[in-house]
Amino acid sequence: MPLLNISTNTKIKNEQILLAKSSDLISSLTRKPKNFVMVKLTHSLSMNFAGTNEPCAFIEIKSIGSLFPSKMSKPICEFFAAELGITEERIYVFFQDVDAKQWAWNSSTFG
Repeated sequence: MPLLNISTNTKIKNEQILLAKSSDLISSLTRKPKNFVMVKLTHSLSMNFAGTNEPCAFIEIKSIGSLFPSKMSKPICEFFAAELGITEERIYVFFQDVDAKQWAWNSSTFG
């Protein structure tokens, strides 16, 4: 049930490798099974951050619990900086803890 949404203005050459590595990262950080992790990638976007269109990214993580922004921010920024060739100060990360009653899978909600 963790959802990782990656938006960036960089061009990703091998999308499947980035998706797999990102899934592993989020599964590890949230300690949730990989078979419940979804990763969405949108790249080559028109984006502007701090007044420029230099490489940047917006990383959004939604999950039912298991989010610890103060502990997760550093490894997430380091990972995407390395993978996308973006400096860490050009990455925003948004965490959202979702109520289990608001998240459904396989025809029913988790809560």
